[in-house]
Parts: sequence; structure tokens; C-alpha cells
Amino acid sequence: MGLTGPIAGEDNSTYLGGTIFFDHYEKREKEKLKYMKPKDRKRKAVEQKEVKTKRSKDGAELLKRIEEVELPDMDDDGTVPVFDDCDEIRKKINYFLGEGMVTKAAFLRALGDVNSNSLRSFMNLRCGANSGASNVVYRTAYVFFEKKRVLEGKEKSVKRLANEDLQGPDGFPLDNSPNWHFIDKVLNGY
Repeated sequence: MGLTGPIAGEDNSTYLGGTIFFDHYEKREKEKLKYMKPKDRKRKAVEQKEVKTKRSKDGAELLKRIEEVELPDMDDDGTVPVFDDCDEIRKKINYFLGEGMVTKAAFLRALGDVNSNSLRSFMNLRCGANSGASNVVYRTAYVFFEKKRVLEGKEKSVKRLANEDLQGPDGFPLDNSPNWHFIDKVLNGY
């Protein structure tokens, strides 16, 4: 919408319609709770708490299993060539955190105790496929999602295979340098 501020969109009919809808929705939910028996209210709260606890346990177990996976193309020093661009890694991070299985703090611990400021700065860079390549989140998140892919037994995506062919065995450059890396690889054939 391009509108900022607390009252910038109040003249829009969508704003008015949304306000009315959510007001009615809240009233309906309160009415449901009012007419529920106290026992039912308590049971509903306990069920919601159980679902949330189960989801967090599943997420912790998933992180543990991902951490145990060994990648076949890992070097002796523990590095892996990166074949997904920064935008693709951002999409994967948003999707994974949006599932709600793990908290952002648990995800950062799984990446190797990465600072939350690094994640925020990486996610805020939206100006291209190579923007954020020098950020530690790019490398560690790629390894994390590659381990997750191997654990789940998924095949490499078409885009990933194309990047492997285009970038060669070294993968994407891990710095924010200009496009001369790409031009050099195209002209000299990797």
C-alpha cells in the first residue's frame, strides 16, 4: 500500500471493512467464551497449550536431527560451496520460521549461535541475489537448509541444479563484490 503511520490508511475502504470485520470477530469469540462452561474453557486452554508444547518438542527434535546430518560435499575445514543465492535463502528462512515449529532464538542457535542482529541485517537486504553474501547467516543458513533437504530425502531443485552448472564447483562467491565474478566465470568457463 505504501502507507505509513497509525492513521495513514483510514480513508481507504479496505481499512474500514477490515476494522468492522475484526471487531465483529472479536465480539463473536468473546460471546463463545461467555457461553462456554468454565470446565470447557479450561479444557480448550489446556488443549491449545498441549499443541504448542508438542510443536516446540517436535521443533527441538527436528533441529537435533538436522544438526546430526553430514553433508557429502563438505571440505576438510568444514566449508561447503553455496549454490543458492541470498534471495532463495531469505525465502527459506521466512518459510521455516513461519511454520512456527521453532523460535527465532532456537533457529539462531542451530545456525551456530549466530547473532540476531546478523539475521536482521541479512533479512533486510532486499536489493539482489548477491546482497548479503558476506553475512555469516548466508553461509550457515545454506548449510542448515542443505542438511534439512538431505534429512528429508528431497531432490535438488531445478534452480539449484542450474546454479551448480553456472557457478561451477566453488558455488556463489561469499562476498558482496560486483558482478565481475559472474562475468569472469562465463568468459573463462569456470
